[in-house]
Amino acid sequence: MARLQQTGSSKKSRYGGGSITKLPSGSWIVKWYGPADQDGNRKRLAHTVKSSKGAANKKLRELQSAVDDGTHVDKSKVTVKEFAATWMETYVATNCTLRTAKGYQGNIDRYIIPYIGKVAVQNLATTQIQGIYAVLLERGLSHTTVLHTHRVLKQILGYAVKSNPPVIAKNPADAATPPKREKKQMAMWDVPTIHRFLDESKGTRYGHIFDFAINTGMRRSEICGLRWYAVDLVAGRLEVVATLQQIRGHGLVTGAPKTKKSRRNLTLSSDTVALLQAVQGAQILAKDDAGPLWQNTGYVFAQANGSPVLPDSLTAGFAALVKELELPHLSFHGLRHGNATLALLAGINPKIVSEALGHSSVTITLDTYSHVLPNMQDGMANAVATLLKRSTNID
Repeated sequence: MARLQQTGSSKKSRYGGGSITKLPSGSWIVKWYGPADQDGNRKRLAHTVKSSKGAANKKLRELQSAVDDGTHVDKSKVTVKEFAATWMETYVATNCTLRTAKGYQGNIDRYIIPYIGKVAVQNLATTQIQGIYAVLLERGLSHTTVLHTHRVLKQILGYAVKSNPPVIAKNPADAATPPKREKKQMAMWDVPTIHRFLDESKGTRYGHIFDFAINTGMRRSEICGLRWYAVDLVAGRLEVVATLQQIRGHGLVTGAPKTKKSRRNLTLSSDTVALLQAVQGAQILAKDDAGPLWQNTGYVFAQANGSPVLPDSLTAGFAALVKELELPHLSFHGLRHGNATLALLAGINPKIVSEALGHSSVTITLDTYSHVLPNMQDGMANAVATLLKRSTNID
């Protein structure tokens, strides 16, 4: 039992090297020793408990245990806004691509700072975080956007736990429950519509790129970043090893593929090889026409002077042509989905499709194209039945 000691008008109790002191107001001052610094010195710390003596003793035990097990954190008034900036400067800047960093910052600015930016990180509660998700959903934002906000906030607070010294002992976002991602069937044209689009786009500024996109399933940044050194027209293969992105405030930015799985080898069909041979031939003629104005950038898909195709211009060109042809709405990224859908419908193993698309796991492929699976299952059932069917010999 703690020993009571009278000190003037206040009462002090000793508990394992710490103490609690009652103030005239009825509150209790809890004092204990923090962890040793590099020189072995331990600082005397204090905390106010506006409750009973029992609660003060309990708090003292918790604080001393935190020191013993290494989870103690010094008091800090740093806000979520301030620490998010620290995370962006010290972690994201050195571990993420510029495009990813821009995405994180946009999410922080739009969905995190307006609601909890002024809250001290140490005061942030799971209920407050959960409240943000509810408000964002009420605003009509998609489950995917809210889920992404959860992931960004969880990373920020996780960094606060792991930082040296730590800002918080536990991540309050761990106990928050974000909405589940909504499964939406990827929009895609049927084969006749694809045929019409490819026919109508021939000879247009980006027609050859549209054809290439539907045949390879490559991302826009991968297509724009493709260079001739990564293409082997004899073997009919190419390597996805670089990207080219257009980022506001930074212009064209080259980089590595999205993930390790995004760095991959692709086999090209004979038609796609022929398409690239035509592109190469046209580029040689363009080089002669441009003369000294030619920029020898080495990009497979280039403008008339050899400079790379602008990703945003490619997207705008696609949208304009779709509108002009009065086709069902589809984004340029939809061509990638079309490639995957056609491959799955053709009976290609989902794992092979996943590797060709550069997905981090086959689970993503199966979740994204789950609407195709029923048709695949029908084909599987018929295939198994055919193999099991016994031949009937009639004499």
